[in-house]
Amino acid sequence: MPLFRNAQYLDKLTDRCILESRLQACFGIKTHWETDMKRFWSLILFCLSVSSPAMAAETEDELGFWFEGRTDSKKSSQVVGWYERQMTDRFGIYGLVNLESDDRYRQAYAGLTVKPLPTTAPWLQLGVGVGRERDGDGSGIRKNLFVSVDAEKVDCFATYETGYSGPWHRINCVYHTSKRVSVGAMQETNLGIGPRVEYHIKKNLTVWSALFRDRAIIAVNFSF
Repeated sequence: MPLFRNAQYLDKLTDRCILESRLQACFGIKTHWETDMKRFWSLILFCLSVSSPAMAAETEDELGFWFEGRTDSKKSSQVVGWYERQMTDRFGIYGLVNLESDDRYRQAYAGLTVKPLPTTAPWLQLGVGVGRERDGDGSGIRKNLFVSVDAEKVDCFATYETGYSGPWHRINCVYHTSKRVSVGAMQETNLGIGPRVEYHIKKNLTVWSALFRDRAIIAVNFSF
């Protein structure tokens, strides 16, 4: 018995394969992961449009969510979602979800936060969490430790991760030169150290950029 009952169907299938091969050679075909990242960027734009009325009000009370999407000159993209909530003056909880275009990497972890000196230094916060990570080769445990300083004129955030894919860290520190502009530096594993500039469009919406030795990064961060 022939594999295809209709020889014309085989001819059409062959022609289609040839056409797809030529299109891939000429224009390139996006991978499933690239399509997913495009959807996530679309989601960020959608969330920005939906949350615009809330951001316009610039209320002091927020739910504790923030999202950030970033891309760089090497065509790498990343989407981060963060949730944080204070349970008492001293203790709280937090969680992070991270999706990257490189190696189809994604991770999620959650943990506890503490303000060791809630009265004398309410701007100082520590956090420790644990979760899972996955890339194109496998998955494993991911652990996190962070330190945050949120003072009147200075914001600093240092985070360290370790686990299946190895150690990684990022340090941001900026000085608020005005209500709209902050300048400082940023250091990240595999990128080195470079200058960072933030422009605060509104209380809940920030655009920032950083320049490293081999790439430039631009990102959008919004909270609600």
